[in-house]
Amino acid sequence: MSRIQVTYSGKVQGVGFRWKVLQISKKYVISGYIKNLNNGKVELLVEGTDSQVGKMVDEVDTELKNYWFSQECENKFGDAHFSEFSIKEY
Repeated sequence: MSRIQVTYSGKVQGVGFRWKVLQISKKYVISGYIKNLNNGKVELLVEGTDSQVGKMVDEVDTELKNYWFSQECENKFGDAHFSEFSIKEY
């Protein structure tokens, strides 16, 4: 199992970024969330098998590349904390 947290910077709020990530997530067997942060960034947490997590993050990076200009990626340890993928409010 993998757990990866990615923080995106750029024009990622108010443009449907979270909704688009939610649509992409439906293609994969993963759990986690996408949420806006108070500092104008967006945080993505994806949990699942190495393959599914990697493919999901790669697709988000590629499909939404026009919205973000930098990202910070951090591997998280431990078991999955979520049972589904959702848009999380602040």
